[in-house]
Amino acid sequence: MQNGSRRRILHSAFCILHFAAAAAAASSLTVDKRTLSLDDSLTITLTLDDAFASADVPQLPLQNLALDGPPSQSTSFEWINGQSSRRKILRWSAHPLVAAGALVGPVVLHGDGGQVETLPRIAIDVLPDRAMQLTDPDAVLHELLATGRDPIFLLAEADRKEVYAGEEVVVTWVLYNGTNVEQYGLADLPKLDDFWAEELDVRNEQPQQVNLGGTVVQRVPIRRVALFPLRSGALVVQPLAINGAIMRRMRGPADPFGMFEGTVVEVHRRSPPLTIVARPVPPGSPVAAVGDVTMNCSMPLQQNGGPVVVDVTMSGRANLRAVAPPRFAKTIDGSVQIVEGKLSVDRTREDATMTRRWRYLLFPAARGMFAVPPLTSAILTPAGERRELRCEEHVLPVERAAEEAPARTAAPSREVRAVMHDARWPIAVVCVLLLAVAFALPRVQRSWRVRRELRTIDAGDLLPSLDAWIAARGVDPQQLVREPSDRGDAYRALRSLLDERVGATAKEARRRARDVVAEVIETSTPPTER
Repeated sequence: MQNGSRRRILHSAFCILHFAAAAAAASSLTVDKRTLSLDDSLTITLTLDDAFASADVPQLPLQNLALDGPPSQSTSFEWINGQSSRRKILRWSAHPLVAAGALVGPVVLHGDGGQVETLPRIAIDVLPDRAMQLTDPDAVLHELLATGRDPIFLLAEADRKEVYAGEEVVVTWVLYNGTNVEQYGLADLPKLDDFWAEELDVRNEQPQQVNLGGTVVQRVPIRRVALFPLRSGALVVQPLAINGAIMRRMRGPADPFGMFEGTVVEVHRRSPPLTIVARPVPPGSPVAAVGDVTMNCSMPLQQNGGPVVVDVTMSGRANLRAVAPPRFAKTIDGSVQIVEGKLSVDRTREDATMTRRWRYLLFPAARGMFAVPPLTSAILTPAGERRELRCEEHVLPVERAAEEAPARTAAPSREVRAVMHDARWPIAVVCVLLLAVAFALPRVQRSWRVRRELRTIDAGDLLPSLDAWIAARGVDPQQLVREPSDRGDAYRALRSLLDERVGATAKEARRRARDVVAEVIETSTPPTER
C-alpha cells in the first residue's frame, strides 16, 4: 500500500509539472505596465510557442499607441526527454499619442498545422502629463524633478505668437537635457496642414549651457521651420516627439566612478502644442505678399535690335512661391512676354529668405524713343500697412528688328524656289522629331529606372523597406527628416502621410514613395550616368 501511494503521489506531481510546463509554453501577449503617463514608453511582449513559433510575425493592432520601431526578436529551442519545444519572443517599444485609453490587440495567430489562436486585447490607461501643459523651461524642469523623472524635455519656441495670414513665423524645437544622453532621434513629426513650411538648417547649431532654477542643463535646437499661415485663426502646431536612450547612474554623484557605471533606459519626450494666432489681412486692395519684401529692377537694355530686356527680383521674409509678377503701371507701346525665373530659398540663417526672379521681354511697336512704364507690386508689412514696391520709368531709344540683307547673287527661278520650299517641310519634321527624342529619351530612361527600383521596395512594409533602399545608396534616412532639399521634402511628405494612419491609401503612399525614389536617384547618380 505504501508503494502504491508513493506511485500515485509521483504520478500526480508529474502531471502537475507537465500541465504547468504546458501552460508556461502557451503563446501570450503581455505589457510591462497597465498605467503610464503621456511621455512614458511601453514594452509589448509577444511570446510564440511550438506550432506558432515559425509563423510569420502578425500585425500588432494598436489604439492610441505608436511603435518606436521594429521589434527585437529572440528564439530558443529545447530538447528534454525526447520532447522538443520552440519559442519566439518579440518585443516592441511604443508610446501613447494622447491622454486617453489605449488598447493592444487582439492578436490572431496562425500555426503550422492550421491551428488558430486569438490572444485577448489589453487595456491601458494613459494619464495626462502636467509637464506637457507648461511652456516655461524652469517650470517644466521643476515638474520633472518633483515627480522623480529624468530632466530631459522638449519645447517649441516661436519668434512671434501673432502674425498676419501669410506672414513668416519661425518655430524652433529645443531639447533641454540634464542627463547623460546616449542617443536620440525624431519620432513623431507634427502635421503642419495649416501652414506652408520651409525647413531651416540647424546642423551647425552649438549646444549651450543654461541655468534653470539652479540646475545647469544643455540647450540645443533639433529642428527649425519657417511657417507661413495659409488661413487666419488660432492655428495649432502639433507636438514634436523624440525617442532617446539615457544613462542612469548606479552610484551617487559623490562617487568619482559613478559616471562610468549605470543602466541605459529609453525615454520618450514630446513638446507641448504651440498656438499661433493668424490675423486676417486688413480689408483693402489685394496684396501680393505679406512680410518684409524689396524689389529691384535692372536697367532696360536692347541688343542687336531684339526685345527690350528688364530683369526683376523680389526678395525678403515672405512666401514668394505663388506671388504674381509685378505689373506695369500703364500700357506700353508694344507687347510683353514674362519669363519665370528660378526661386531660391536661403535656409542657412535663423529665418527663411525667398528670392523670386522674372525676365520681361518688351517688343516695341516702332523704332524711336520707347518708354518702359513703372513696375509696381503691393505688399502688406508686418506692421499691417500696405506698401507699394515700385521701379521707376525709363526711356531709351530702340530699333526695329533688323531686316534681311539683299542677296548679292542672282535670285533663283520660281521653280527652284518652289522645290526648295517643298523640301523644307520634311527636313524640319525630321529635325523636330530628333530633338523630341533627344529631350524625351533621358526622361523615359529615368522613369524606367524609378519604376524598376520601386518594384524592389516592399509595399506591405513600405517605410522600413524604403529606408533600407535609401541607406543602400549611401544616404541616411534620419538625415532626410531634417535635410532642406527636394528629396528631404519628398521624404517628409511620405512620413507625414504614413503617420496619418487614417485616410492614407496605399496608392497615395506608393505615389509619394515614387517621388522619394526619383529624388534620391537624381541626387545620388553622377551626371554622366543620368
